[in-house]
This record gives sequence, C-alpha cells and structure tokens, in this order.
Amino acid sequence: MLNEKVHATKKLNESYKPAFYRLSNTEDKKSFDDLLQSTNIFLYDEIYDQLKELVKSRHPSVKLKDADYKVLIPQHVGDCPMEEYGVWVYYPWSQRLVHVLDEQEFVDIRTNRNKYKITVEEQALLAKKKIGIIGLSVGQSIALTLAMERTCGQIRLADFDTAELSNLNRLRTGVHNLGLLKTIIAAREIAEIDPFLDVKIFNDGLTDQNINDFFIKDGKLDILVEVCDGLDIKIVSRFKAREFGVPVVMDTNDRGMLDVERFDLEPNRPIFHGLAGDLDPDKIKGLTNEEKVPYILKMIGAETISTRLKASMMEVEQSINTWPQLASSVTLGGALTTDVCRRILLDQYHESGRYYVDLDQLVADKNTKEKKAPNYVNPYTPLDKAYMEQAVEQFFQAGKPGDYPLTDAQLSDISKAAVAAPSAGNNQPWKWMYRNGVLFLFHDQYRSWSWGDYASMGSFMGLGTGIENVHLQAAAIGLEDTVTLFPAGESSKIVAAIRFRPAAQTSDALAMSLAQNMYTRYTNRKLGARQKLADSFYSGMKAAIGEERGIKIFYTDDDQKLNELGKIIAACDKVRLLHEQGHEEFYSEIRWNKEHAMEHHDGIELAAVDLTQSELAGFQVARDWSAVELLSRWDKGDGFMKLSTKAVEAASSILIFAVPEFNSKELLAAGRAVERAWIYANANGISVHPVLSSAFFFNRLIHGNGVDIPPHVVDKLKTLREKFISIFKQDLDKMPGYSEVFLMKLAIADDIGVRSLRKPKEEVFY
Repeated sequence: MLNEKVHATKKLNESYKPAFYRLSNTEDKKSFDDLLQSTNIFLYDEIYDQLKELVKSRHPSVKLKDADYKVLIPQHVGDCPMEEYGVWVYYPWSQRLVHVLDEQEFVDIRTNRNKYKITVEEQALLAKKKIGIIGLSVGQSIALTLAMERTCGQIRLADFDTAELSNLNRLRTGVHNLGLLKTIIAAREIAEIDPFLDVKIFNDGLTDQNINDFFIKDGKLDILVEVCDGLDIKIVSRFKAREFGVPVVMDTNDRGMLDVERFDLEPNRPIFHGLAGDLDPDKIKGLTNEEKVPYILKMIGAETISTRLKASMMEVEQSINTWPQLASSVTLGGALTTDVCRRILLDQYHESGRYYVDLDQLVADKNTKEKKAPNYVNPYTPLDKAYMEQAVEQFFQAGKPGDYPLTDAQLSDISKAAVAAPSAGNNQPWKWMYRNGVLFLFHDQYRSWSWGDYASMGSFMGLGTGIENVHLQAAAIGLEDTVTLFPAGESSKIVAAIRFRPAAQTSDALAMSLAQNMYTRYTNRKLGARQKLADSFYSGMKAAIGEERGIKIFYTDDDQKLNELGKIIAACDKVRLLHEQGHEEFYSEIRWNKEHAMEHHDGIELAAVDLTQSELAGFQVARDWSAVELLSRWDKGDGFMKLSTKAVEAASSILIFAVPEFNSKELLAAGRAVERAWIYANANGISVHPVLSSAFFFNRLIHGNGVDIPPHVVDKLKTLREKFISIFKQDLDKMPGYSEVFLMKLAIADDIGVRSLRKPKEEVFY
C-alpha cells in the first residue's frame, strides 16, 4: 500500500501547469463537475473578497462601506452567477482548486500595489518581456521575486538538478518537494502566485541541443539571469547572449554583488568584463568543486569576496562539500536582480559593471572594537656597511690580520660561492666583508628575524651553509681555510672570521669534488614518484658529511613511516599558517611571479612549487589573514596540510640532521653538514627539498617550553612530537641528548622548476 501511494505521487512530479475552468464554457463546466466527483480536492473560494478589492481599486478616492459593496459588486458581476464569475484554477500537484478573478482583472489587482513605482503603462510593457534564468538555487529567489513583482510576462527556467535536504537552507520549498526537479518546484511556486504567468522549463539545464530554443524560440529573451554552478555553462551562455544581443545579470549572493553585462548595447564586450580571459568551456566541464575554485575566483575577483567566503573556499572538499550560500543573501539577490532587470527592461538603466550592496558595511556594528595592530615588530635594523667596518676595525685592534691576502680572482670566486648558499625561505641572513686577509661573516638579523625561526636556528644553519660554501670553494682553488666562530663573542654580529693559506700538497679531494657541483645544487619542490634509494647512497652521504663534525644523520624510507611523518610535517606547517605572525612571514617569502622575484632577489617564486590551479588559488585566497584567522578560530584549515602531505608522498626518504647540543655553534656545524649532504645528493641525481617546520616547532617546544605558542597548540605539538619519536625511536635511543634540527626530503623528480634568486653580490659582500 505504501509503495503504491509513493508511486502514485511520483506520477504527479512532472506536473507544473495548472488547469483553468471557466464555467460559462460548457466543456469546462463538464470537466469541472467531473473533477469534483472524481478527485478528493481542497476547494478555496474567496472570489467575493477579490471582487471587493477590484471595486475598491476603481473607487480609490471613496471610502467604501459594506453597503456600498453590496451594490457595486452585483453591478459589476451582472447576471453572471457568482460561482461562474472569473476562473477556477486547479493545481494537480496539491489537489487545490481555487476560484480567482480572470486574467486581466487578476493582474490588475495583483499589481495594484506596484503603482506608481511601476506605472500602468510600464506594467503593460513589462508584461510583454521574457526573462531566462539559469540555475534555480539562487535563481529560485530571483524567479519568485520577478513573478511577485510581475517584471515580465514569460519566465524560462533552466536547471537539471533536484532539490536536496541541504538546499533547503536557501531554497524556498518544503520537505515534500525533496527529489523534485528545481525547475518544477519554481514553476509551481510561480503558478501558485500567478497562474497566468507564462513559465517554460528546461529540465536538462542548458545543452548544445536546447540552448538556442532557450534564447530565441517563441521570441528572443530580453534578459538572461545567470546564477548556475556549471562553469562551462556560465561561459557558453554568455557567448550565446552576446551572439543574440541579450543583456546578462548575475548575482553572487556574497556581499550583495551584482554583475551586469550589456551585450545588447555593447555587442563586442568581453565576457565577464574580460576577467575570464579566453577560457575554453570544453576544458572546464566535469571539474570537482575544489577544481572550480580558481575559475570562480577569476570570474568574481579573489580580492573582493567576503572574508567568510574566503575562509569557506579554503575548506571546500576539506570540511565542506562546496561553497556556502545563505537564505538572507539569496533573498537579497532576488531583490537586487529583480530591481535591475526591471530598470533594464524599462530603458532606465544602461550600464555594465559590478555593484555591491554589502550589508556588513552598510549596516555595520559601530561598537565593534577596531582590530589591534599586530604586537610583533622587527626589533632589528638592516645591517649597514658602516657598522660592519667599525666592528672589523675593533676586531683588528685585538686580532692579527690574515697571513695570506687573497688575489682579486680568488676573492671573486670565494665571494660568488658565499652568496650562493641556501637559507630558510631564501632570506639570505648574511653579509660578508673582506679586510686585511680575513673574511668576516655577519649575521643580518633584520633579514632573518621571524617568529618561526626559534633561537635563530634556521639563521645559524643558513650561515653555516655559507661557511661551507667558502670552505669548498677555497679547496677548489688550492686554499685551506681556518674558521674562528664568534671571534668577538656570541653577542657580536660577527659570526665567523675566516683566514686562508695555500693548501698543502695533500688536498681535500672530497671538498674539491663537492665544489665542482656547488653551483648545480638546487631545491626541487616538484613532485615525482616514490622510489627507494640504494643503501650505498646514504653511506656515501655520511662520508661526504664527515663523522668528525659531530652531526648525526638518520632517515626513514619505510612507506608507512613516511606517510605518518608526512602528517606530522603537514600539521606543523598548518600551525605556522594559522598563527598571525607565522602567516605574515610565510607570505613575505612568496614571490608571485618572475617580476616579483626580480624585484626582491630573495624568497621563493611560486613557479618553483608543484601547484595545481586550485592550490594556487588557495594561496591567493589565504593571503587574507582575516579569513585565515576565522579558520584558526574554527579549528579548521586542514587544506594547509595538503601540499606538505603531497610532498612527502613523493619522497624517497626523509633525512634528519641532529646536533649533540642545541646551541649556535652546533647549528652552524649542522648547516655545514646540510650543505655537503645537499650537494652530494644533487650530484647523484637526487632532489632535495627542506621540510623544516616540525624541527623548528619541536625545538621551540623542548628548549623553549613552547614559548609564543597558544596552549592548545602546545598540546597538539606534544602529541605530534610523541608520534615523531615513535617513528625514529631506534635512532634516537642511540643518541641521547641530540636534537633534530633539519629535515630534508629526498626524492627523484625530473623538473627542478624555477631556481630561487640571490641578492646581487654588491649588496651583501664588501
């Protein structure tokens, strides 16, 4: 019995047009009587009250009383029996039979309250207009508002989708319509408001087969309202609108943004105001919601969307399926679109453009406290040449000059090597000065200071790579170097004083070999397929580093451990990006294109990173800290983990460098070891990509007691640290007291992408 009832109900699901019965017509009268006998209907007869409104509208200056109506209504109706006056409208989907005024009188009374915002002449003109709507989630509100205002005489509705429970947050319908086509839901709603409006539906949405019919069959559209999710249809419909000279109106239900393209007045106007470029609709069919994001942002403008929508877009296919829409915004869009459509049709508005009715700005909370400026300011000033010269002069007051002055050619080679070294975020935290046979390395703390660089560990390792490059280049040109660390004390900005002398006959063959590959060393952030490396590679790397340095290395190439380690690294990267200062510093490292990179000669150009278009769009949206702050407050932001997770998924192994004591000298030594390992790996065809966040945070946790990290984040980091220890327990048990300070992803990948630029030598080497 239940199944039969359900089946019988579903048979009505294609019905959206009401039936009309004019009882003065013999055939209609018979059909009407048959309907009353055969169907369990709900009958509504309020024709007398409608006639009262009609009579009242024709005597606007007179205050009519009940007695007046008893005279005027019979005069108007004449000999026609009351049950035959007007028309009976039957809605089969709800089995309602309603007695209403016939079309002309019905329209007159239904639009009576429009006067004189819309004059009688204007209303008559609008009745001849045709509006097409593509997309009936947002579009349903627009369709119903157009119908209520009677902004047109015909509405064409296109959508292929059915109503789902999650649509009911902004779709004006009831639960009984779940599973029903959105076109039919909207058409029924319109028919119940105004049964005389002409509604045509396209239940397959727009297709190659029906698009011309949608635009021109039975008369060309006067306006296209495009509010669909299909990116290809957004593009195709605009090309077609431009072809037929039809203006396009689009509502985005975010910040009250309304978009108008007057192809009727500007037949050569680029679609989407030129923002869509030369997008090929065939190439964007079938994209996932996440893959749609970059194109949506391109069309609506990544910089102009609301903060909450930015945050939401970063959660698409993370914690939500698609971008959100609210009933309040959708309803506002119905009002804005209807208003603009009416003015276009009445020749009262002629512009193309984008407009915002942003309620957050227009109806703002005046008591909202202004956001405080960040409480972090770089405490250092750029290291200048005058300070360096003074420090060097003081050094020579107590120390001797070098025994061996470098030739111009030797100094040129060594300076070139010094400034080619890698550093965290390519921040190049060094300045060099050569005086009296001694090469001085200074720490430019202005360039390296950051929240992420706990205890300057990244800075010192970067400075260590520079020291190592000098050592390798010296060996390559037949020199030996002697390095004195912190010759003026650790509080001084002089990190190292390096002296040279001609090498003995027994040259450092390994250093010379590494020096030959120093300038082909590179960071490769591109992704390859995971492939295990030979044991001999790791033993060769250990030999290249040298046991006497006191630095320990260990690694994992186990698939399960790598996957777990990838989650740890990714979670630490997320911590950085959800911290205001960490977020700002991350974006200060990014160079968006070649021109941006050439302007600064530091940082990391995005072209060097293996990004999909969706990920690149995510980078752009996530620039807005106010949006990221929302994710932090909501405890979301797992999208920030994707890149790191992908990177480790492509790793052959993760190599860890550990120091016996956590201090500046050991970190410098670690930097030297890292540089040798890096060059050795690249020389053997192995790509290197540093993944440092976990090391930086774990040392802040262990040696800094979690300083400057929110308590709830400290707890998360402790859990991540425990997982890290469990992965490398066997290695760590062999080296008590050691601290891991550098993680290096090793992989096999073909394309190295774009190399990071270095500051011109004259800026950092005196």
